[in-house]
Amino acid sequence: MQLLEATCDEIARNGFKRIIILNGHGGNPEFIQFFMQNLLNKRHNYAVYFYTPGNDPEYQKEYKKLSKTDPSTDLHAGEHETSTMLYLRPDLIHVEKGTEQSGADQKRLHLTNLYTPIWWYASYPNHYAGQGDKATKELGKLIVDHEITGFTDALKQVKADTQTLKLQNEYFDRVDSLGKK
Repeated sequence: MQLLEATCDEIARNGFKRIIILNGHGGNPEFIQFFMQNLLNKRHNYAVYFYTPGNDPEYQKEYKKLSKTDPSTDLHAGEHETSTMLYLRPDLIHVEKGTEQSGADQKRLHLTNLYTPIWWYASYPNHYAGQGDKATKELGKLIVDHEITGFTDALKQVKADTQTLKLQNEYFDRVDSLGKK
């Protein structure tokens, strides 16, 4: 948390007043959101945005046409991720190996309404969740094009945003005034 804040501080010190965090790993959103809330620990001269892709019905319709697996079981190295890599770096992908290990949830931990750090290993001891052998380059292109379009739209919004930093300063002005009464 301190490292991420120090990184943002350094980016701002170099003249950037708007910083966008783009998550590159499925397990990070909760941490990043927690980090974002903790930025209210003190006044900053920059605004941080966390890009989270939205739901696009047209994209979902096209995705369903091309996808061959259940999205609820398509996690790490499954059809979605493997299709993306097939489109971006087909030289790194060996689809035929997608059936060498099970990508099914092994259901080795039977807890209700409880979270444990070993949940992923308990469910997916091979660290593979899905059916990568069902991946296609065509699905990968759809995914990549959609992600680029979404992030480009987010960049445009951030570039045009004049409110976030103002509201952030207003918030801290009000917080600072509480101590003076």
